[in-house]
Amino acid sequence: MGKGSQHVLVVGFALFALYFGAGNLIYPPAVGNGAGEQWFPALLGFCLTGVILPLLAVVAIYNTGGTMKALTSPMGDWFYKAFNTVLMVCIGMCLTIPRMAATTHEIGVTSFAPNIPQFVSVAFFFVICFYFAIDPLNVIDKIGKWLTPVLVLILLVIIGKGIFTPIGEITDTDATGQFSSAVITAYQTGDVGTGILVAPIFLAAVLNYGYRGKAFKKIAWGGILVAMIALIVVYGGLLYIGATSSAMLSGTTSSTELLSSIVGIALGSFGKYALAIAIILACLTSAIGVMAIAAEFLNELTKNMLGYKSWVGIIAIIGTVIGSLGVDKIGEFTTPILLIIYPPVIVLVLLGVMDRFVPNAGAYRGAMLLTFFISIIETVASYGYSIPVLTSFVYHLPFQSSGFAWVVPAIIGFIVGAVFHKLFKWKSPVKHTFEQLELKEGESI
Repeated sequence: MGKGSQHVLVVGFALFALYFGAGNLIYPPAVGNGAGEQWFPALLGFCLTGVILPLLAVVAIYNTGGTMKALTSPMGDWFYKAFNTVLMVCIGMCLTIPRMAATTHEIGVTSFAPNIPQFVSVAFFFVICFYFAIDPLNVIDKIGKWLTPVLVLILLVIIGKGIFTPIGEITDTDATGQFSSAVITAYQTGDVGTGILVAPIFLAAVLNYGYRGKAFKKIAWGGILVAMIALIVVYGGLLYIGATSSAMLSGTTSSTELLSSIVGIALGSFGKYALAIAIILACLTSAIGVMAIAAEFLNELTKNMLGYKSWVGIIAIIGTVIGSLGVDKIGEFTTPILLIIYPPVIVLVLLGVMDRFVPNAGAYRGAMLLTFFISIIETVASYGYSIPVLTSFVYHLPFQSSGFAWVVPAIIGFIVGAVFHKLFKWKSPVKHTFEQLELKEGESI
């Protein structure tokens, strides 16, 4: 195997691992269990928002210059700082990273050492994360060479056993609308936001190997393709074995309990430990990637006052404190922020993917403004606070019942914003392609 092919596999598997957190392991079997004979339409729906949109986030970052700052430049520098701070601090530092540590303890570590204090295992989790994240240029290399192969091997053992010796027959669950239901379930994994966060270090890793121009595109697109295939294979296998449990385990309510039961029946006591290791590795790889990019942003935001390594340490300390609270407690205070910010993240990704066809910066601003507006109203209403007229208006929007009330307003905002930009001759930022940016010596992406 040539060096180029090796690099494609390394960055591709690393990208897969950065996306593949604990939720990605737990959700597919539950979707398959509920879908039964309708497992294939459910898989298509899950792949739409669990594979296609997250990988499009990498394309969006690449199309607009290779950085989050470039992607958000049509909104202005203030938006980049504010939006990224919320994304990195509220979502990355206070939710994603600590939740990975808490999940590792509650499902993974306790399988081996049930009496170990949560604070101890969470602290050790972040010691490992610190080691891997301390060198941002080699994060992808370390994950792709060491952690991911073990994770993939364990997943293939679980999936292979579940497919070739199924635990039961796939039954008709009388389920309807499984495509749309799976779309929403995968939407809740948060992987589109993860894609925005990890895309820059993925692209930086390819640059770090020395690739430029056409060679860079070949390695980057090859890595994205590898990640896509790996995600589809794993999601498909997990969803299918979930479908084979549709008769035997139809009464199981917890997704975690369902997954544990399936693996336990298929692999016995060995399965319990294999699942624990898979969850530990899945959480580690995702946490390391988000940790590295959050530290880079916060270091840039504070103008290198503390340094990258110091920020990695600070994130590890905060993660240890919050992670010790447990998964449920973490979700209680972060869910509202996630509900508000996630629709604009999706819109931003789609705008970045179609950047060459977006007429001007006003289209970005209009689409993002209305999406934020609708998202805030809908989130506030979901907590029992109704805003006269506005709440009723949002609840009557197309696709609201499916969780996509923001779609039509985003399109309207796109059109109106583009027209206003042209009429009032608003200033647009200078756009750079990734190829133009990468020629600047010493500039970090």
